[in-house]
Amino acid sequence: MATDSADGAGAETVTALPERNWRPPRAGSALAALIVVVGCWLLADALGALDSLSIAAGGAAGMAVVVWLLGWDRYSMAGTLLGVTLAPLAGGLLFAGVGYALIAQLGGIVPQGTVFVALSIVLAAFGAASIPGDSADGEGVAAAAKSTMIAAVALIVVAGGFVGNAIRQAEEMEPFAALPALETVPSLFPEATMVPPFGVFLLLTSLALLALQGALTALPVAELLDDRSGDDDAVVAAFERLCWLLGWAKFGVVLGIVLVGARLVMGPAYAAIWTTVPGGLYGLLAWLSTSEGLRWLTVRVLVVSVCIVLAVRVLRRLHRAGISEHLGKFAVLAGIGTAFAAGWFGHELILNTVLGELERSLPGPVADLVLEQAGTVVDYYSGEVVALGLVAVGTATGAGALAFLRGGMLFGVVPRRHTATTLAGAGLLAAGGFAAALSVPASHALGVMVGAVVVWDIGRFGVGLGRDVGRRAPSLPVQFVRVLTAVLIGGVTAAAGLAAVSSTTSVSLATETTAALVLFVTLGVAFLASLVLAR
Repeated sequence: MATDSADGAGAETVTALPERNWRPPRAGSALAALIVVVGCWLLADALGALDSLSIAAGGAAGMAVVVWLLGWDRYSMAGTLLGVTLAPLAGGLLFAGVGYALIAQLGGIVPQGTVFVALSIVLAAFGAASIPGDSADGEGVAAAAKSTMIAAVALIVVAGGFVGNAIRQAEEMEPFAALPALETVPSLFPEATMVPPFGVFLLLTSLALLALQGALTALPVAELLDDRSGDDDAVVAAFERLCWLLGWAKFGVVLGIVLVGARLVMGPAYAAIWTTVPGGLYGLLAWLSTSEGLRWLTVRVLVVSVCIVLAVRVLRRLHRAGISEHLGKFAVLAGIGTAFAAGWFGHELILNTVLGELERSLPGPVADLVLEQAGTVVDYYSGEVVALGLVAVGTATGAGALAFLRGGMLFGVVPRRHTATTLAGAGLLAAGGFAAALSVPASHALGVMVGAVVVWDIGRFGVGLGRDVGRRAPSLPVQFVRVLTAVLIGGVTAAAGLAAVSSTTSVSLATETTAALVLFVTLGVAFLASLVLAR
């Protein structure tokens, strides 16, 4: 956008600055992110859970990148594709990091309550990674939650199908071995299971014929047969009559439902009816009901016809609405396909990485047991299916985290705009508070909480500064004064907190509940005072 004004021989051109100029200044954003990184590292190292908490923080940062990619306006299709593809990895790291922290806590490897520090660090890392692009707003989180949820559902369904197929193969069961699945459900009337399963055969065959009619009607078959020369009227009439005849299959659907219901409800009476059927007709119906060839043909006609009908409807809708409006949906589908391919063809890398990390992180006896069980699972389901399941779990974890954040925004717990520094500050504050009760040195915990005050204050100040003067304006002196003020205020409150517990040698929640309670109350009052003074 440009505005030109000329006065005499001279001309002045005023060019509007890009929208990204009106975001928080880079110096303050970089400082806030650095404080979060250093604070989280100090707490994780003090708790002896640096590896697991680093993995969890990496997953949270990855989810922030996913939100940024899915909200990329300039290259929306590429951003959606990359975001959906990255979501399984980020969610998997998040699941692995928090999960291992929980297992280590239950096993006594790390102090009790470490998982709460882990969740707080996840929140802080997500906020810190969202600071540079200021992408964690209500609209961006909602779009990311929707896309990742679709991907998670699709991958879970596909993985579940492969798991079911693996179980079928392991148990040596034929697909649709007893075509009338409903007919073979255990019943209070065992006599009914001895008659031919004709009800489900009729129901399935009728559905296949109706689907075939829908496919023939959806496809331009009639237009291709009619060349408008007048010689093909008989062919067109025959095609129309075929479609009309296929439409009568709806009565077969009704009759099939009635027969299945009669078998389930009538029991012995239903079996008695079959005894009145002549022997030749009985044998024919029994052969039709159990024929593997008919079963194979019926199932495939049904599946292919339904796919054709759905594809035609999608193409017609795209043609009417314009394909440009649906590129985002295609990008989501492409991202799901890419994630599926990565899990299927990269299963060796995924499994070797996961199992290697388990072997390295877990104690010897526990690692041996876990690896043995994991090997049994891989042998039973195959490496491809297990890796695909891990991809689905990672995607579901990321989608669930974003949905939880979106819910917080809807209920007003989390602000919908300029959320990054708020999340980073809140996460860092919670991490410091929980760590203070877990035998972490008070200086570390209070230092992190002071950092949380600085992150929150410089973040909110940066939002106003960016809105008023922009990133390009020289604002370093103002930001320095603001940071120095926040540090001084936080230092005073930290000193008050240290003085409150100076008479106690330990503030472990498990052994010194009173001291820990005093610490929490003091820190809460100090934090509220800091907020008032900072504003």
